[in-house]
Amino acid sequence: MKGHYKFRWKQPVTKAQAVCVAGGFLLYIVMEIISLWGSQNVLEEGMGLKRAGPGQGERIYEIVVKGLNQERGDKKLFIDIPVRERRYTKKESEELFERLETELQTLMLSDNDSLNSIMHDLNFINRMDSFGVSVRWDTSNPDLIDSFGTVYNEGLLEGGKEIYITAAVSDGIHRHSYRFKGKVIPPALTIEEKQKAAFKKWADEIDMKQQTADQLTLPDIFEGQPLEYFKPKEESYGILPVLGLALAVLLQIRTQVEKQKRYRLREQQLLLDYSEVVSKLVVYIGAGYTVRGAWERIATGYGEALKNKKQSIRPAYEEMVKTAVQLRSGLPEGRAYNEFGRRCSLQPYIKLAALLEQNQKNGGRQLRNALDLEMSSAFEQRKHAAKKLGEEAGTKLLLPLLLMLLVVMIMIVVPAFLAFY
Repeated sequence: MKGHYKFRWKQPVTKAQAVCVAGGFLLYIVMEIISLWGSQNVLEEGMGLKRAGPGQGERIYEIVVKGLNQERGDKKLFIDIPVRERRYTKKESEELFERLETELQTLMLSDNDSLNSIMHDLNFINRMDSFGVSVRWDTSNPDLIDSFGTVYNEGLLEGGKEIYITAAVSDGIHRHSYRFKGKVIPPALTIEEKQKAAFKKWADEIDMKQQTADQLTLPDIFEGQPLEYFKPKEESYGILPVLGLALAVLLQIRTQVEKQKRYRLREQQLLLDYSEVVSKLVVYIGAGYTVRGAWERIATGYGEALKNKKQSIRPAYEEMVKTAVQLRSGLPEGRAYNEFGRRCSLQPYIKLAALLEQNQKNGGRQLRNALDLEMSSAFEQRKHAAKKLGEEAGTKLLLPLLLMLLVVMIMIVVPAFLAFY
């Protein structure tokens, strides 16, 4: 029938395609077998719902139950059954508590060498997850060691102080307490730290004596040594010269960058104006003007348009105005055109200046044809320059587009994650 297209598979099936199809079916069969094996009757096979170990929390099993409702065709029901964690028996808890004493003492010491030389904070853990028990700590002197294990041994005498630490362990049903004897000793100080501590203690005693005075007067001698007192030096300003030097370098770099940017912009404007300059020369010369007359007419028209604010400043016409001034001042035409090309410093303008200079020297009759060819070439160059500028503008827009894409992705992904958590 007309209007109907009948699809025909013309390519032969490759081995890779056959393997992919067979692999898909094979994986499907294997997963179905595993699924059927996992959903077998757990009661008939003598299996049960395994509990989590002590302290690991309950587990939830999804079970398919058959036989609850005979009136509706013995329909299978999906039910979530929570299974609580296993508890220790009394014998198991006693054996566990016997092992935990050494374990607790090792974990509690942290950076300390032994309980007889407690210098650093102790590690009072709240839970021992590997054993499924919780621990509560208490000390006989909270001013030395609090219930979080923080040690307060500053200002302690050299001999130290004894302390008793109690750890109450529970698995939720069975409980056991441990009592550890220890000694808190003062921190190990360097010679300089000992000197500071002694001086601070001495100054504190003097402050107590002079508490009724308006100010604290420190003595000139301490332990037979003459003392001098100074206020600490204010913040250093040595960074300021470095910042000044860095700023100078950055300003120089900025000046160079701006200079290069202005130079590139001038080049772009010169290339864009070249075709227009050549086309105007062709029109005026074709209308009977001499090269000099056409040049001055273009320069005068630019000046009037600029004066009437109908034209922005364009470097190509500015150079033509300079050349027109040179011609009026008596500079030879050939030399004036040559300096025009040199100032523009671009190959198309150098070529145009060479054509005009050659015309003055040789009186060439083919200037009109040469300018026509140059005008065609100039329009092609302008087309390529405009295309390049468009590509650069597109590249600059790429970063904002990527940022917008990132914002959109965040707006989509973040609510999705929040919905899960």
